[in-house]
Amino acid sequence: MYRVIRTIHLYSGLIVGAYIIMYAFTGFVMLHPDWFPGGEEETTRQLVSSIAKNLSAELGQRESRALSYRLARELDLRGRPEDPKRERDATWIFSYRRPGTRETLRVTPGSEKVVLTVQKGGFAPTMRNLHHLHGYEGGLRFFLWGFFLDLVSAAMIFFSLSGIYLWYALKRERRLGWIVLGGSTAYVAGSILYLLF
Repeated sequence: MYRVIRTIHLYSGLIVGAYIIMYAFTGFVMLHPDWFPGGEEETTRQLVSSIAKNLSAELGQRESRALSYRLARELDLRGRPEDPKRERDATWIFSYRRPGTRETLRVTPGSEKVVLTVQKGGFAPTMRNLHHLHGYEGGLRFFLWGFFLDLVSAAMIFFSLSGIYLWYALKRERRLGWIVLGGSTAYVAGSILYLLF
């Protein structure tokens, strides 16, 4: 039993290592954004879309979501699609996000000309977006990121529990361990209660 738990502890630690370093670094950048380059660059250009030329002004939510993926493939937009919006003049707004970049496509039904605005953030905004990136939607890249994020979450739970077991199995004198474990647990629980109420 001990060897099995030790093996789980070892490999779960290897799984979470890279992600913990990434989250620690991006979290540090979020805490000290002024220490890192920021700023934002925006460019606008006109493109031609055969899909937009045949676009109807009236679309349901499901149809508009499907259309956002088709437009992304046609125009090589690589961000995660957000919910499309329709303005009063019937113009459709399709937005796509990936860490550090937001692509906004303005589509007028019946016109093959579309307007693409690309906003690129600096290093600090990119790290902030990367830190908050989650979910499975948006294509293979985003699916794999979400899958490994869930895998890391499970591995972190196993890493913690197996670490507690190994400590308990190895140490005869456990007073210091109970103090550390109890103190950290009390701090986390107290912080959650403080933030909630």
